Amino acid sequence: MGKEAAELRYLELKNELCKKIYEGVYQSGERIPSERQLAEEYGMSRITVRRALELLEEDDLIVREVGNGTKVTLKNYGNRNLMDVIALVAPSKNPFFVRFIAEFQKCAWEQDTLLLYVEVPEYTSLEDCLYRLYCKDIRNAVVWPDDQSVDGEKLLRLRSIGMNLVFFDTDAAHPFADSVFLDNTDAVETLLRAGDAFEEFMYVGWDNLYVSNIRKREEAYRKIHPEGKVENVPWKRDRRIERESLERIKELTEKMENGLILCGAGEIGMQVLEFLTEQNEFEPSEKRLKVTLAVIDEFEGAKKYSFLLYNQDLQASAEKIFECLKCQIEEGAKWKARICPVKGHFEKISSGE
Repeated sequence: MGKEAAELRYLELKNELCKKIYEGVYQSGERIPSERQLAEEYGMSRITVRRALELLEEDDLIVREVGNGTKVTLKNYGNRNLMDVIALVAPSKNPFFVRFIAEFQKCAWEQDTLLLYVEVPEYTSLEDCLYRLYCKDIRNAVVWPDDQSVDGEKLLRLRSIGMNLVFFDTDAAHPFADSVFLDNTDAVETLLRAGDAFEEFMYVGWDNLYVSNIRKREEAYRKIHPEGKVENVPWKRDRRIERESLERIKELTEKMENGLILCGAGEIGMQVLEFLTEQNEFEPSEKRLKVTLAVIDEFEGAKKYSFLLYNQDLQASAEKIFECLKCQIEEGAKWKARICPVKGHFEKISSGE
């Protein structure tokens, strides 16, 4: 067997054992098969097996003790190499995330970092997509989970075998990743303070309260206005609101006097404004909506309307993500997961401006 072929064999074994550690076949603290057993199982020489185990030991994934066998040792150290490449991983694109990608790209350029965008295919999981990146030696990833659940045990093992992770747009606390997200409470409180002069209030948000941002925004509204109206529209991955829901919002709007409608997402604000405009929900004398709308997150075509806006500071979020990744690299074993809310900006948008 040539030198290149032999090297390929022990790398294949190293990757196979690493995958079993990631998948939980070999748990932390457990013994893995002996050199002799591995050689028989994979049809390799013990020299080849020994070299594969040496590589795993160099990565701090196993510890070999004379007379006590080889044990898996997961230390949650992440990766301590440079940020030459960062993968930006998401289950799908939407207009908001496209804006974030553009802002994150600017930050990456300034940091001399290559940004790789990866959309998670429907036929695989977020965790296995990240593991594939790990196998390609990409060890820094920013994840936008959107409405997807995550396998915390797999992600903890993934970090332990050497991957740094930051979750974006979710305030969920995880031991395997930092979380960077909009300060949802500040967003809701700021918009409602701006609407102090109003007498009636309604909140319009998605009905998928599994997504932490959706849930936290509604909770913040209910805390301030426990008697206020709440209208939940059916969640869809493409963020389109069904006409039946829009008709319901229109009916509620017509009953409001001197009211404020707080839309919990830019996509909701855009569609509600478009629909009410098409339905001629204007004061004939003043050419403005009977109620005032307040929206969290900007949306395409926003300048055509007049409303209150709390917009995410995507530049500050991108900078915070880079700061988190640098801390993970520098702190190693001392790293502890951080929860990082980022405040946005309040604006009064007037049509035509």
